[in-house]
Amino acid sequence: MKTILNSNWSVLQDVHDTAEALKLHEGGLVLTDVGHQLSEWEPIDRLEHLQVLFAAKPYWGRELRYFNQAPWWYRNSFTFDAEAGARTVLRFSNVDYFCKVWLNGVFLGEHEGYSVPFEFDVSDALRQGEVNDLVAKVWSPWDSRIHGDAHAKRTFQVVRDLVKGTYEHDDTLVARDVNPVGIYGEVSFTSTVGPSFKGGPRITYALSDDLASAKVTVRGVVAAMEGGSARLTIRVANEATLAEKGLHVFDIAASKDGAAFEAVFEVPGIELWNLWDQGNQPLYDITLGLAGGEAQARRIAFRRVELERDDTQTVFHVNGRRVFIRGTSYFPDVYVSTMTRERYLRDLSTIKAAGFNLIRVHVHVENEIFYSLCDELGIGVMQDSEYNWTHPVAESWAERLTAIYEQTILMLDDHPSLICWICLNEPGVMDPGGRTHGYAMEISPGPRLYAAVVALDPSRPAIKGSFCFDDPTSGDSHNYTGSLQGAGVSYVDIDGTSEKLNTEFGFDAPGSIANLRLMPDLLKRLSPRPDQIEEAQNYQYRLLKYYIEHYRTQKYRPCSGYVHFMFIDLCPQSFYGVYDWWGTPKPALEALFESNQPVAAMIEMTASKTEAVWLINDSDRDLGQVTVTWTLTDAAGSVLAEGEERVACGPDCQVRVAGLAIAPDAARGPIHAAVVARDGRGMVVAKNRYRDMFGHPEHVKGHPTRMNHEYGMRLYSA
Repeated sequence: MKTILNSNWSVLQDVHDTAEALKLHEGGLVLTDVGHQLSEWEPIDRLEHLQVLFAAKPYWGRELRYFNQAPWWYRNSFTFDAEAGARTVLRFSNVDYFCKVWLNGVFLGEHEGYSVPFEFDVSDALRQGEVNDLVAKVWSPWDSRIHGDAHAKRTFQVVRDLVKGTYEHDDTLVARDVNPVGIYGEVSFTSTVGPSFKGGPRITYALSDDLASAKVTVRGVVAAMEGGSARLTIRVANEATLAEKGLHVFDIAASKDGAAFEAVFEVPGIELWNLWDQGNQPLYDITLGLAGGEAQARRIAFRRVELERDDTQTVFHVNGRRVFIRGTSYFPDVYVSTMTRERYLRDLSTIKAAGFNLIRVHVHVENEIFYSLCDELGIGVMQDSEYNWTHPVAESWAERLTAIYEQTILMLDDHPSLICWICLNEPGVMDPGGRTHGYAMEISPGPRLYAAVVALDPSRPAIKGSFCFDDPTSGDSHNYTGSLQGAGVSYVDIDGTSEKLNTEFGFDAPGSIANLRLMPDLLKRLSPRPDQIEEAQNYQYRLLKYYIEHYRTQKYRPCSGYVHFMFIDLCPQSFYGVYDWWGTPKPALEALFESNQPVAAMIEMTASKTEAVWLINDSDRDLGQVTVTWTLTDAAGSVLAEGEERVACGPDCQVRVAGLAIAPDAARGPIHAAVVARDGRGMVVAKNRYRDMFGHPEHVKGHPTRMNHEYGMRLYSA
């Protein structure tokens, strides 16, 4: 029996942090007495981050700082009835960030983090048929220590003590005063009579050499048995066809304190899960049942992921085939508690339509329903840890980081969409020893964390330090040429360069002016002229298109993919997305439909000339004979070059259709181009266009050096 306790909560802020010493959790304290200065309980109508519940403007403003300057207390009084002899577990799905819990004055324990569920056996603490009092203390504090006293670089140098990448990232991403805090998700009691699982059993598998069958291992602990044995049944079925793949029975020796078990069985005739542009996404339901006790339903899929890395390449292989990554970063809202299944589905559907086959979840963890939807849609996931920039160098902090990331791995282990762990994001950007990447990668926490991740999950590759392109356990780069490098640097400066795998590039541009008008304070401080917003949006479009085509025309020579930063703005005033926070697309979206689809036709070019016409197929489909036509015209509409070629286009291929040598000519004005590819039936499989293809705009004035720190917002020219 499961009881959800998401209503009837009250909160108070303990402004002097004295309530624990005053034993508020014991329930005898009168909050209206003179002297102690405690607030009264205030009812809340739902469990969400407290800033969302109470702040008129939860995304910016110095008044938000008080949410984190003192702890908050939660209280819920309820009656509860369970069958005699039942084992009852209290579970919190999400508490941000530190938490202590009491039930009827009994201290149950504490937790650190925000994304991983935690639970307590409360069988002995519950009062059956009476009023119970559940109390939790929750806090998410600010940090004050600055590495090297470099206060002018606080954004990068603040020593983040929390294992939480969603705060103190004041680089027009998460505003200065935003540090989410509170209980959200679901609080529940589950009562079971008879044997029950202690936590969730872990399911792993090994594929046969021919990828046709899987040896599945289920490990766990059975609790609430006085002695004797428990019978475990495991049923496997294909989710789509409901075809039975086996029923397996195991006897487990159990005791009152619980008994560990390991169940191993074969699943023959499996279908493999693939990214959406590489095949299908068959999923399997696994039902774990204890005779006379608890049952759990799980969902997994079978696939093999490898990452081939050396000095010349960083290439993903899925089910034995190399895959070209077309990815985007995803951080849809700084308050994860606001996200719903419907919102995730909207975003993931548009991500897929824009041509992306992978998402990097950037320095945070999403709600679990997000990963389930990625499983269904065939979108791969790179999952970051919470390490971002500067953290304590003590080994005790490395232990905390490692423990929390290990919990994340175990929580997300079943999801086939998750194909890679990222241990550290941009390690050593502010290295305590003054060496690029050095301390974090070589001393702490990198070695400990990477070893722990590889040992815990050998089925997925791990990137030790994202941005460490020359590290043999990493291999990916970040490139903001023409963006964060500042004025005077153009995106065309990437001409003549190559990268193995880029996992960050992009440019931030404000979105819809109509939407920004809904936030008058923001719009007033941004004080843009309409042409400034248009200029920034155009630059974002041109930069993304140029980068994507630069990488795709170098497919496996050496580039194996890219991850754009990022898909949607995570708050109204953070502008990196191709969609704004309201979900309205920016002009940059057009670059994705032109250049980011699995099948693409494009012109290889530099700032000063064109090189060739290309047809690229990243999918698993054999398109057969494809006809590619191209036309280049000047400002007057006169044809400068045109052609048509019929070429074979097989799976995962790159075809140099024809050479093309055109250079800008001031006398002719802007040069425009169009490329279209049609299959043997005459159906368009790819199309692309170039407007003023050599008219590369200058870097937007004021970007990226000017921002308003209270709003956490980029400013452009004065």
